[in-house]
Amino acid sequence: MLFWKKSEEERKAEEGDKTAILSLIEKGKVKKAIQILEKFKDNPQLRPILFDLYLKEGKYYYAYQLLEGYDPNLGTAKERALVYAKAGQYKKAVEEYLKVGDFESLIHAGDLLYSMGEKEKALEVYQRALKLAPLLERQTLEEKIQKVKVDLGLVEVKKESFIDKLKKGLKKTKEAVEFGLLFRGRKVDEELFEELEERLIRADIGVKLTVKIVEELRKEAIRRNIKQAEELKDLLKGMLISYIKDCKGEIKQKDELVVYLFLGVNGSGKTTTIGKLAYRFVKEGKKTLLCAADTFRAAAIEQLEVWAQRSGADIVKKQEGSDPAAVVYEGLQKAVSEGYQRVLIDTAGRLHTKEPLIKELRKIKQTILRFVSEEDVETLLVLDATIGQNSISQAKVFKEAVDISGIILTKLDGTSKGGTVVPICQELKIPIKLLGLGEGLEDLQPFEPEAFVEELLS
Repeated sequence: MLFWKKSEEERKAEEGDKTAILSLIEKGKVKKAIQILEKFKDNPQLRPILFDLYLKEGKYYYAYQLLEGYDPNLGTAKERALVYAKAGQYKKAVEEYLKVGDFESLIHAGDLLYSMGEKEKALEVYQRALKLAPLLERQTLEEKIQKVKVDLGLVEVKKESFIDKLKKGLKKTKEAVEFGLLFRGRKVDEELFEELEERLIRADIGVKLTVKIVEELRKEAIRRNIKQAEELKDLLKGMLISYIKDCKGEIKQKDELVVYLFLGVNGSGKTTTIGKLAYRFVKEGKKTLLCAADTFRAAAIEQLEVWAQRSGADIVKKQEGSDPAAVVYEGLQKAVSEGYQRVLIDTAGRLHTKEPLIKELRKIKQTILRFVSEEDVETLLVLDATIGQNSISQAKVFKEAVDISGIILTKLDGTSKGGTVVPICQELKIPIKLLGLGEGLEDLQPFEPEAFVEELLS
């Protein structure tokens, strides 16, 4: 049997020799240094080194424990603010950011105050930051200030109608394909059909479906003896509506408990969508609970916490790495015993580990059905419109795991692929229940097939 002899330096480090510990860190033996330093938390000379290493390694909760249990003055004010924010101690984080007082820190403080619902204080901090704002940051900050003023009722803003939101949401697609210009003042000829085919593909309606649509239009134009392109546009409108009209769906609503299980890959806008829907339910007077069952990523839990504060909903969470089904069980226990009407469950979306993910989602669904019946569960798949038809292959993976009752299509305002709604309806045969048409809290809108096609072709 072989025994590795400790170096003199390592022996000294384990005795608490500061120089030896720093030497270990310089040699890249950070984990070893942390293990040693954790035995000397009472040492005021070594404690700051441990705090610094925790920050560098992203171990914010451990750094928070040092601040709370040993020395509240460790690190700089900006570092303490970061630690408090990561630990969910937003009030303390704000205090530290305000001590720093530079532009970046004031923005962080304002954002935290806003997420805590302290909008008057957030406005005051943002206005302080505006005096220090670099030229390139001014416009973004002025937009934040305007939004807070609107929230506080200090300025009046014309409320956008559903059609206004839809126009905004489809703006990039319309700019890319310009269907309105294509049909204006033109005769029906082969050149028109070729251009239409190219633009339908560009809108991400798909090659196969595009060829079918254009071929049908050709036949109808001959059969009806259509000469003007505007008449052809009306035919196209009717055809597209026929493809997606049965895709309209509505979110389940009732006075009693409804559980909303959210599926979707990381980055699809799932957690943001949960936050926006929670905001709507709270505004409607429904007692709402968020459940952080994406325990694979600490960032997902933190993001959901922010949305809970922003929306006014409550939250059930456990630490990173916990069993997701256990989080759901605890959340539904609380919901049933305390009379919640809406439970929104966030889940993991790591498709690169397909089989474990499918097992995890099935286990979560089984846990839900221990508390409520199938008719009181809404399983919603969140798809990112910016990736177009690639979202269809994602949807098929999630369909393997559980039955999906509806789709929420996000980020329509950020893509030129708005036409992807058509193949999604055709291939998946799952109702589209909501569209994400912007970043605002009220930009989650119902899917209206006729209005959608009308705006797409305008």
